[in-house]
Parts: sequence; structure tokens; C-alpha cells
Amino acid sequence: MPNPFDDKVPVRGDVPMTLHPDSILGVGRALNQPDTLGMSALSAAREALRSGYDLFGRMNDAERDLQAIVAPARRRQHPAAKNGRTDFSDNVRMKNGKPTRVVDAEDFIVAAEKAFDRVAPTIDRRVTELKGYRDTLATRVATSLDHPARKTPEGLALAAEVRTHIKTMKKPDERTKFVVQAINQGDLPTVAAVLHAQPFLSGLEPATHEMLRTRAAAKFAPVDSAQLAATEAAIDHVCTSTSALVGRLATIRDMRNQPAAKAAKSLKALQGEGQ
Repeated sequence: MPNPFDDKVPVRGDVPMTLHPDSILGVGRALNQPDTLGMSALSAAREALRSGYDLFGRMNDAERDLQAIVAPARRRQHPAAKNGRTDFSDNVRMKNGKPTRVVDAEDFIVAAEKAFDRVAPTIDRRVTELKGYRDTLATRVATSLDHPARKTPEGLALAAEVRTHIKTMKKPDERTKFVVQAINQGDLPTVAAVLHAQPFLSGLEPATHEMLRTRAAAKFAPVDSAQLAATEAAIDHVCTSTSALVGRLATIRDMRNQPAAKAAKSLKALQGEGQ
């Protein structure tokens, strides 16, 4: 599989940088490992971001071109003797601190809605794909933290003895140190006995138990555990970043409430009544 980061996407100043495919570079390092599931997860995340980035840019381009075909906004400053107020030419509103002529943008709004409806399912599919990779990696990590003989009668008896031994230690630090040592030594039967049971059975606090699980995953499944965390982060990043598209579409739809758009709609209705 080619390196996803070889696909260069130009940076645009008018599109949120969090939507740019390279914005996932931080978590992408863990995923960008040849011949691993992470490569597929990275490609899915970048495609989702690129789809959103491209659509956001095309929306901006269309609005820019729409404004370019109408007469420019004009501003007139009255002398101080006449209140010194500022008047704008007809049908002009301040937008981001700049006088902008409002236009009938129904065609633009409809086109933006259709484009959003085309792109949104693509993003949703990639997020679903990412969640599938996450679940697969989670299963791999869980499997790596278990011992084949743990569920046999002998294994169950041994696991119970291990937990009892740890729980009888007087100090919590001693219990934690014992399990950490087992992890460092690669003693999977001992580690599995602790991790595959409720924390209190080993005399551990839930937070300590979770910390030990994370540490064990890094020991027994270093690549899969790192890619699991990175895939979860990628899902959060994609979902948060692409939500900007919803906000952008909302600003476009708001153009329907502007005077020129309302007037155009009323005229069309009037023409229809005369037919």
C-alpha cells in the first residue's frame, strides 16, 4: 500500500486547518507502519478529511464567484455636520467587518446542499470503516493479554491463587510493583490472571488496574496497542473536524433569510400566480 502522506493536498487559508488531511500527522505516525492494519486506518481517516476539506473549499469558491458577478458594494461617509454616519449602497450588509452586497443565492444554496448530501455519506463510510479497524485492533490486544490455558481447570485454579497472593500483600504499592514486574518479565499467566478478573480480587484500585492493562498492552502487543489508541484518536479528530461542514452549510442556508433572497422568492411566487 502506498504511503498515504505521499498524497499532497495544497493548504488553503480559507479552510479550517483541522480539516486538512495532514492535520492527522500526529496520530498518523503510529498508524503509518507498512504491512499493518494502521495503514488502512490512516488512509480511511485521510480520505474522510480530504473529502471535507475539498467540499469546504468548493463552497468558498462558489460563494466568492457569486459575489464577483454582482455590482460591488459602495460606502458613503457623510460629513460630521450631517451626523458623520456611514451609508451603504442598497442591499449591502456588513459581513466579517466588510460591506458585502447580498444577492439572490438560491441556486448556490441548492448546489451546496446537494454537494453536502453527496460528500456526507462518504465521510460516514470512512468513519464506520475506522470503527471496524478499531474493533479489530481491540480484539487483537485483548487476545494478546490472555493465556491459552487460563480457562482450563488448572488455569482457573492458578489464576485464583495468583490473585489471592497479590491481595494478601499489605501495601498497595507492593501489589502494583508485583504485577509490573510480571509484565516486565513477560509472565503472561500472572498478568492474565490479574487483568481478566475484577480489580478488587487482586486488591487493586480500578485506576491502577487500568494502568496495568495499558502497560501490559504496550509490552505484549506494542504495535496493535499503539495503533488502537491512534485509531481512536483519528476517529475523534475526523468527527470533530468534519462537523465544521455542518456549520459552513448553515451559513450558506442563512442566505435564504436575506432581503434579496426573500424578494426573489416573492417575485417568483407572484409570477406563478399570474400564469
